[in-house]
Amino acid sequence: MPSVLVVGSANFYGRAVIQELCAQRDLSSDTWMIRGVDKVLPELALFPPNVIKLFESVDYRMGNLRSAEFLEQAFGDTQWDYVINIAEYKFGQTAAVYEQDVRLMSLEVARLASKYKAKALVHVSTAHVFKPHGSPNTPHVEDDAMEASNELAATHVRTEQELQMCKGRPPLVILRPALCYGPGDRQNVVPMLISAQISRATNQPMPILWDKDLRVSTVHVADVARACIQSAKWIATQNQESFAVFNLADPGDTTNAKLANAVAQLFNVKPSFQNSAFNFIAKRLKTSELTEEVNESLLGPWMELLTQHGIANSPLSPYIDAEHPYCRLEHCPLAINGSRVENTQGLDFKYQYSSVSPDTLRPMIDEFQQLGLWPTSI
Repeated sequence: MPSVLVVGSANFYGRAVIQELCAQRDLSSDTWMIRGVDKVLPELALFPPNVIKLFESVDYRMGNLRSAEFLEQAFGDTQWDYVINIAEYKFGQTAAVYEQDVRLMSLEVARLASKYKAKALVHVSTAHVFKPHGSPNTPHVEDDAMEASNELAATHVRTEQELQMCKGRPPLVILRPALCYGPGDRQNVVPMLISAQISRATNQPMPILWDKDLRVSTVHVADVARACIQSAKWIATQNQESFAVFNLADPGDTTNAKLANAVAQLFNVKPSFQNSAFNFIAKRLKTSELTEEVNESLLGPWMELLTQHGIANSPLSPYIDAEHPYCRLEHCPLAINGSRVENTQGLDFKYQYSSVSPDTLRPMIDEFQQLGLWPTSI
């Protein structure tokens, strides 16, 4: 009987992991034990009805993930085969919040996974932790030097390093997703989708910052979820203190132009890349100054559009936090090589979403509209 504990199961990645676990369970003749824990009820997490129904089929427990007592209770009555830890990764938090919600929580999960003799521990980090190459579009591999460009990335770097050093930990996999999109995303690709919706409503071209050839590697959240599960199964068969790290990025070699064109085609608008003079000025602005300019130009029109469609309250926003990797794309292109996870013998993983496209983005808008969070004009 496979037993899986998912810590952070109601966030963007966690929900996808629960969906994939339930899909594998329903195809299996075995009895599965799936437990999800997080700080919010699924009914209040803005999930669509079909996802809420899946959560009703697993053992879900709500509590404070900062509480060692709650985490102990989440572990305490089962010997888990696989523990999947998905730390909160919302942009724009303070260093103290990241310390609590990423580093300290992850180390406590690792301690408990060791205490209760889990067979495997998977930790979801981020691929936005690498030191820039001399050649900006050369994809980063897992062993490249890391250099944090903001507080969130710095916390992930420290957490990765300390997890590797934990004494007595189970076999450990660290996953580093590139820019992740898919149903449930509210901060990665959503600002560009909102910009396209505004352009459609105003019959104007969609403005795109930065050079069109810069790399911005992407990965679908369903592939992240499958990688969590498949890597857990694989590392559990290795030596007791085995360790592996995998970048997660689809083989589509996404560029700024490819991402923008996929979004533009979805909304039937034209992308307008800024000229070199504009980009020359933009990359010399402080990140906070740049984001302020972008946010002011989009927030008002988005609120007007929501009002016109009778949407009184939506958590979706065009706001781009200064920690969003796209804000520093000119300085730190997001070129990520995600092939190692496919080429590792015995892991049995292939990307199902090989490239970002209008078809892979459309389900995000469909779900937002189903939840009454997005105009229905597209």
